[in-house]
Amino acid sequence: MKCPGQDSRFWGPEAISESSCPKCGGPIEFFKDESSRKCRKCGAKALNPKMDFGCAAYCRFAAQCLGTDMPPELLARRTDLLKDRVAAEVKKFLGRNFKRIGRTLKVVEYAGKIRQSEGGDPAVVTLAAFLSAIAGGVSTGPERSAGRFSPEDVTEAQSILSRTGVPEELTRATLSILNNLGGTGQPDNSVNFKCVFDAIRIADLSGALKAGQPENGSGAAFDEPFLTQTGKKMMKQVMEEGAARP
Repeated sequence: MKCPGQDSRFWGPEAISESSCPKCGGPIEFFKDESSRKCRKCGAKALNPKMDFGCAAYCRFAAQCLGTDMPPELLARRTDLLKDRVAAEVKKFLGRNFKRIGRTLKVVEYAGKIRQSEGGDPAVVTLAAFLSAIAGGVSTGPERSAGRFSPEDVTEAQSILSRTGVPEELTRATLSILNNLGGTGQPDNSVNFKCVFDAIRIADLSGALKAGQPENGSGAAFDEPFLTQTGKKMMKQVMEEGAARP
């Protein structure tokens, strides 16, 4: 599938341009529909500087169109747009439930901070943190699952990921976390899952502290082990701040 402007039947001399290899400086000729080409002199791959990648930032078919040749800065922009779209869909799903919206934003904030220290995929962690709003609550069962997701919840999450154009691989990784939060997936020991799990616990336990109901904590025990050292430290800080609050 090609845009009409990329149909070679309508091309003229301007369809060919020349650029310099970023590695050796040798000349490289590009057709205007080529996203990259190897330098004949040194073999390095160079991106076509005159190709407009703007539409790829939001087009769901960008991967088929450009393959793996999308520039890193465009991949980052595309990821940000996907996260923004998922966030908007989650807020629409929650409607005017501002308490749950606030909790969700806290989960996303905590998950991001934990991931920065523990590692993990920022896109997967952020998407799963936003979509955790669909279920909510914390479980203290032996499987140590956070928000209890029913099959219907996961189906709704999958629908949101599909509507927003999230790539298949990213969708699978995100749904794996959500299934494990509900205790229905294969055991997940990934850093991504641990970041989201601990973020949900911190958000719910800190919410219970602020409400003056630490015994509730959405059913979670304060002494239950965290899955990351960063999460454990953050929860300790939250508890200290809660104790100091008049």
